[in-house]
Formats: sequence, structure tokens, C-alpha cells
Amino acid sequence: MAQLSIAPWTDLYNDSVVQSTMNTSLNGKLYAKVIGVLEGPALQQMISHSHLQANGVLLLQELHQMYKPKNVPEVIAAKTIEFWGNTKRQSHESVDDYYNRFQ
Repeated sequence: MAQLSIAPWTDLYNDSVVQSTMNTSLNGKLYAKVIGVLEGPALQQMISHSHLQANGVLLLQELHQMYKPKNVPEVIAAKTIEFWGNTKRQSHESVDDYYNRFQ
């Protein structure tokens, strides 16, 4: 999503991915970029959908549908537990050591 927010990708981005685009060249490049970073089952599943070929906007929509969090409160709770459990400052750490580990 960060990639989409910079030029020349801004044709496909306006605080969220647009629903469609007339810029077929850019849409094809988006497809290639996204497919290039996928791996494993996600890659295999997206490649198997022939209707997605060269359609980056539709590919992102499919990925979002497939992987969006279903139970947002539970996801937030899990991330909060991880943050406070794994990233809190240990009693033996200096503030600088904690900052470096936190980063």
C-alpha cells in the first residue's frame, strides 16, 4: 500500500485502492509487483485465478477479501498482548537498550 501512495502509482490510490482503472499499463505493473512479492499458498492461489491476470486492482481486492482480519477486536487484543508482553522494558535493560530492542 505504501508503494501505491507514491508517484506514478497514485492513479490507483486515494486513501484506499480504487475499484477499477482505465490505466491498463499501470494496472498490469501493479499486478506484476504484487505477484512478485507473494509466495507459498497465497501465490499459488492468486496465480490459479485466471480472471486476475494483469489486473492489479482486482488482485489487491481479492487479497484483501481473503486476508482481512475477521475479528478485529481479537486481533487488536492479540497485538496489545504481544506489545505489552514482549516489548515492555525489562528490569535489567537501560532505556537505550530498550529503545534499540523496541525499534
